[in-house]
Amino acid sequence: MISIVNSVNFGVSRLLTHFARNRIPWSRAILVLTVLAALFSAPPQYMNAWALDAMELTGYAMLASAALWRIWCLTFIGGTKDGQLAVSGPYSVARNPLYVGNFAGIVGFGLAIGLPFLAITLAVAFGLLYPSVVAHEEERLVEIFGPDYERYCARVPRWIPRWSLYEEPEKVLVSTEKMRQGIIDAMWYLWAFAFVELIEVLREHNVLPHLF
Repeated sequence: MISIVNSVNFGVSRLLTHFARNRIPWSRAILVLTVLAALFSAPPQYMNAWALDAMELTGYAMLASAALWRIWCLTFIGGTKDGQLAVSGPYSVARNPLYVGNFAGIVGFGLAIGLPFLAITLAVAFGLLYPSVVAHEEERLVEIFGPDYERYCARVPRWIPRWSLYEEPEKVLVSTEKMRQGIIDAMWYLWAFAFVELIEVLREHNVLPHLF
C-alpha cells in the first residue's frame, strides 16, 4: 500500500514539475478546453434569473479588475524581472501579484459566462497546478538574488496580499517594450467581455448546441 502511495505521489510530482517547466503550452491547452466548455455548456437551470445576473456581473467585475491589476503590476516590474528585485507596489503586498490577477481573471470568466461549475473547475486547476510553477520560479529567483530574495519571502506573503505592507516609490523605470506587450496580454481579459456577449447572442438564437 505504501509503495502504491509513493508511486502516485511520484507521478503527481513529475506531472506538476512538467507543468511548471512547460506552463505556456499547458495553459494554452487549458484555454482551448475552457473556450469549448463556454461554447457548448448552458447556464444551470436551477439558478434564478437574479442570481445568474448577479454572478455574471461579479464575473465582469473580476475580468475588468484582472486586466487593470496586471497593468498595475507591470508598471512596477516593467521588464526588469531578472535585472532587479521588484518589492514595491503590488509586489510589496504579495510575491506573485500577476498570478493573483490571473486567478481572478479565469474565475471571473467562468462566472461571467454563467457557468459556476467552470469557474470552480478553473479555480481548482489553478490551485493544484500553479503552486509548482511558483515554487520553480522561486528557486530561480533565489539563485539570482540570493539572501535579498529570501528576506523578501520571509516578509511578504506568497499569495494573499497583506495591504499593511504596501509601499511605493515616487517614480518607477519601465521597459516600454515589455509594458506594451503586457498591456496587450491584459487586454485578453477585456476581450473576454466581447466573447461573453457573443456567446449570449448565439445562445439566444439557438445557434450553439448545449452539450452539457
